[in-house]
Amino acid sequence: MPRRAHAFARPVLASLAGAAIACSAAAPAPAPAPMTPQHALFTLPDAAALAAAIGLVAGPGHAFAVGDNVDGYLDAATGGYRQRPGYFNGATVRLQDVATTIDGRLLDRRAADAVQTVLPGGWRTTLAGPEGTADGPGGMPVGASETLVLHAGSRRLSVVVTSPQPSRLAVQPLWAFDIARAATSWHHGVLALAPPGAGLQIAIAADRPFGIVFGGGYDGSPRLQALQRGRTFTLHIAFAPTSAAAVAAAAAMARDPGLVARSLAAERDRLTRSWLWTSDHRYDRALVWAKASGLSFLVDEYGLGLWAGLPWFRQNWGRDTFISLPGILLVSGHFDAARRVIENFARYQDLKRPDAAAPAASAVAADAPVGPRASDYGRIPNRVSGDEIIYNTVDGTPWMLREALEYVRYTGDRAFAAQMVGVARAYIEGALAHAVDADGLLTHDDADTWMDARIAGRQAWSPRGSRAVEIQALWYQALLAAARLADIAGEPAPAQAWRAQAQRTRASFLRLFWDGRTMADRLRRDGSRDLAVRPNQLLLLTVPDDDFVPPAVGAAVLRNATRELLFPYGIASLSPHDPNFHPHHVDDAHYNKDAAYHNGTIWGWNAGFTVTALTRYGRQDLAYALSRNLAQQILGLGTLGTMSELLDALPDAQGRPHPSGAWSQAWSVAEFERNAYQDYLGFRPDLTRNRLRFVPALPAAWRHFDARLPYGAEARGEALEIAARRHGAVWQWTLELRHAAAARELVFDYLTPGHARRRAAFTLAPGRRARVEFDAGGLRLDGRPLASTLRAASQDAVIGALRFAVPPRDDPQAFPVTRGKDVLQRALLAPAAAPALP
Repeated sequence: MPRRAHAFARPVLASLAGAAIACSAAAPAPAPAPMTPQHALFTLPDAAALAAAIGLVAGPGHAFAVGDNVDGYLDAATGGYRQRPGYFNGATVRLQDVATTIDGRLLDRRAADAVQTVLPGGWRTTLAGPEGTADGPGGMPVGASETLVLHAGSRRLSVVVTSPQPSRLAVQPLWAFDIARAATSWHHGVLALAPPGAGLQIAIAADRPFGIVFGGGYDGSPRLQALQRGRTFTLHIAFAPTSAAAVAAAAAMARDPGLVARSLAAERDRLTRSWLWTSDHRYDRALVWAKASGLSFLVDEYGLGLWAGLPWFRQNWGRDTFISLPGILLVSGHFDAARRVIENFARYQDLKRPDAAAPAASAVAADAPVGPRASDYGRIPNRVSGDEIIYNTVDGTPWMLREALEYVRYTGDRAFAAQMVGVARAYIEGALAHAVDADGLLTHDDADTWMDARIAGRQAWSPRGSRAVEIQALWYQALLAAARLADIAGEPAPAQAWRAQAQRTRASFLRLFWDGRTMADRLRRDGSRDLAVRPNQLLLLTVPDDDFVPPAVGAAVLRNATRELLFPYGIASLSPHDPNFHPHHVDDAHYNKDAAYHNGTIWGWNAGFTVTALTRYGRQDLAYALSRNLAQQILGLGTLGTMSELLDALPDAQGRPHPSGAWSQAWSVAEFERNAYQDYLGFRPDLTRNRLRFVPALPAAWRHFDARLPYGAEARGEALEIAARRHGAVWQWTLELRHAAAARELVFDYLTPGHARRRAAFTLAPGRRARVEFDAGGLRLDGRPLASTLRAASQDAVIGALRFAVPPRDDPQAFPVTRGKDVLQRALLAPAAAPALP
């Protein structure tokens, strides 16, 4: 029997036994019903249902943001008016806020009985009022509401005001310009506005005739009021480069009575192309918000790409894009967008000779001429922003090649693999010619890694030249990714050469970086080892496809890094025991904030590879304790529904994490989302081998979960659906392929109680459900034991007990950098004066 729908309810599964009884022996069994959860998010009729499902109810003054997926975003706050900049179109704000009136009275979201809910795609305010009464404060009808919806993929928004009884309804746009200086004109019921100065033009239409009313409302500015009384009034606002285009867009909106409902449904579809609902409802809600926030960074400003963060990083950054891509686009099933993002960056690959005027496109770089080349040859940009294209990053291209292969594995897109071989060939040729040393390691400048802050644009605050630890893992993986792409494309010769180079890199790395106890963060130019304890070493365990370092060494790296750096709310970028550790990001009395940027400050995205490393070695419960704290940050810390770029290394005086930097960062939410699907659930498909692989690390806190996991060509809609329940120590998964093109091999690399991993596999055909059980006794398929092989031995003896580090006491005298002014800057600019500092 279907259960009552509620937040993150379990799916309702058709009984397999009952289905079999109902079928005639001679007739084929009908296809089982889809395993779709009975959850409000799947059946959204309106904004109220969305609010009930996942809306964040907030008191006054909480910031939130909504992207338009073109070149703009809404930066707003709850419980008031004009508290934040408003709706950005590019770098310009035209509309700062909106207010609504009912019979001339303001539906005041500052009122005690006004409940404002933040939604993916907008917000909704409802007047609650005392129970059993018809009128709220000021005679406003209880149940009246206002809803703003920003329509994804366009520069358009709608405002809906409702009243339980027929009323004069109006919307009051609060413009960011002087409305008295704007030129206005009417075009068959559409009001055109030409704001002063350059920029987008504006047009306004509605679902019924309206006029302009002066005075009243929030600030006395013009209101747009329906000419007849009614229970609902929808005002549409369109922005476009020309007045004619804006008028046409607004008129089309007015002719479409289902626009708002369809926009809400489209948002629902974006959020539920993949899903994961667990017994931890708060975590689930944070997952939905991380997905919504991540997708809001997808823009089509310089070709399809991902903004890095808000408000300052509204450009396409290479490194950020490809760290973010699996969490925002692959695990969510947005494969076509993922391909376009990769292709867009690949076209900027630097293929110029030193005397060339501009980079050439690289869609087919396999026959690029050999000869004198610039040092950036083969690289993709660090940043694309209009005409500004810069290449000062060593890791952007390796991250791109890694994600190009991951995209191919998710989709089986062999044609794209062949296309990317040319990109890989140019990059590897350039690296070997200009950047690879005699040991096969990739060299770079001090500020060319992700720790890229510079003193006044010159010397690095955190010098990491000339061979940083994670850069070698990325270089190794880039070679392996290129080789696998070449295999798929039928080019064995380069594949063999690139694998040989990768093995040379691996052999040199362990000899030069590992001393048997400690992993170096980098090799300096003189070959000496920098032993600063940073989280970068964990990327050795998460970036490569295979064991770049032996498993026992990886276990020691995990132990060393987490015991010193991992706090309950994030992982510090430098050990608190290091003399360069900065306890807070912003402390103008003692240092420039960039001094702290990578020297203690916590980065949200670093939690992602930390969780991956922990789950790899069976420490999922410690990882999940971190993820739950991150979920709390998404739902209630700083800007609602997203994650900030940074946190201070140390909590505030009340013991709470303190956000800093950009208030919304793509790779922060992307990694949170990726961890759920790829690490806890462990879904890692490889359609190039017709394989759907799981490397699960299920938290003890989960009693059940339901999932939909897309793969293959997006247009086909293929997915694996799972309904899983835990009974004591036994997990039981029910699995089914949906819209499948063919049978798939399912591979489980499951954890034993001692944290070893064993592999078992079977084939699942379309239209058939399989029941998989695993516990201490192994893995069973439909009640029958499956043979398994050892994939990874336990490293418990090396790792020992892991727990969060305790943040040190926040005492300025405890840290060298807060005992004076600009301590690190003076040491870096005059290194002889402080030989203890690198």
